[in-house]
Amino acid sequence: MHDYQREFIEFLVRSGALRFGAFTLKSGRTSPYFFNSGEFSRGEQIERLGYYYASAIQELETQPNVIFGPAYKGIPLSISAAIALNHHFEQDVAYSFDRKEEKDHGEGGWMVGHVPVEGDRIVLVDDVVTDGATKVASIENLRESTESEVTGLVIAVDRKERNSDGGNSVEALGEKTGVEVRSIITVYDILGHLPDREIDGQVPLPHEAAREIESYLGEYAI
Repeated sequence: MHDYQREFIEFLVRSGALRFGAFTLKSGRTSPYFFNSGEFSRGEQIERLGYYYASAIQELETQPNVIFGPAYKGIPLSISAAIALNHHFEQDVAYSFDRKEEKDHGEGGWMVGHVPVEGDRIVLVDDVVTDGATKVASIENLRESTESEVTGLVIAVDRKERNSDGGNSVEALGEKTGVEVRSIITVYDILGHLPDREIDGQVPLPHEAAREIESYLGEYAI
């Protein structure tokens, strides 16, 4: 793991975005851990979050000149990542995000910010991939509505769980769309760094809780 990935794991704990216990997922499974990007609600948090996304973007094979955030959670991510790319990596990129409903007055259209043109290389940023359907729709919409190239997608956490087809949703999305998909961290990174580690005087993931996650992954993960 890179230093920024280790820092990101501890950042998630401090922000309350990564929690351990018993959580019912959308799939109906009971998970021993949960990631909730809705916990990022302060300026300091979103500024730092942008840095972690920008660090992951730096590792993509094709570097973008546009960061696109699907509404709604992707909106602050696209802006903070664009700021961080400029501030930390001297990479000035544009950002844009979509509207849930197309605007028919004023400037109109379904996109806010930079409207991609021919020659643009777009990377999407979002929090997680569940079944991948919404991300596929966003990528297809960008390809159909603009003359730009969609080259990548960066998410925060890859749970590495099997989807209904028995594969990994993140990998399946990459295969279906042809874009490079990268997560800042995976659940295995969490297990490699966090167990029994003290953060701000507490141990968020004791050994016993880590074993529960390992057991869960043994049943549901690839």
